[in-house]
Amino acid sequence: MKSNKKWFWLAFVVILICMQIGGALGIYIIGREEGVFDYSLLLSMFQGTLGGLVLVLLIMYFHKKRMPKLPEFDERSMLLMKRYFLGAFYVVFIGSGAIVVTLALLGFQTVEVGMLAVYLSILFIVVGAGALVTARL
Repeated sequence: MKSNKKWFWLAFVVILICMQIGGALGIYIIGREEGVFDYSLLLSMFQGTLGGLVLVLLIMYFHKKRMPKLPEFDERSMLLMKRYFLGAFYVVFIGSGAIVVTLALLGFQTVEVGMLAVYLSILFIVVGAGALVTARL
């Protein structure tokens, strides 16, 4: 159990560092395009990230205090998740293939990257929502 806790906190720290680096990189890119580097945005970015961290830690603390120590997943839940992700994989794989074949038959030579981003965003949202519903059953 100690090892899992170590990995959990290590992942938490890595995610926090990646958010900080991503925010700083975004501020740098904005400054590079405008020619003005507004470093006061860094303070807001750090405050927002740390505020989110504190909020998540408080939610975890109160959730842990309120709920008994029951396992979140058992064998049935894992089997349901496995079946869901296998089904979702085939639906996404076959559906994406059907879309590509249909577009090719309609004579499209190129696909805009923005439309691919929209398609993938919708796909992630639908699969993620399905995973949340499957995990709660």
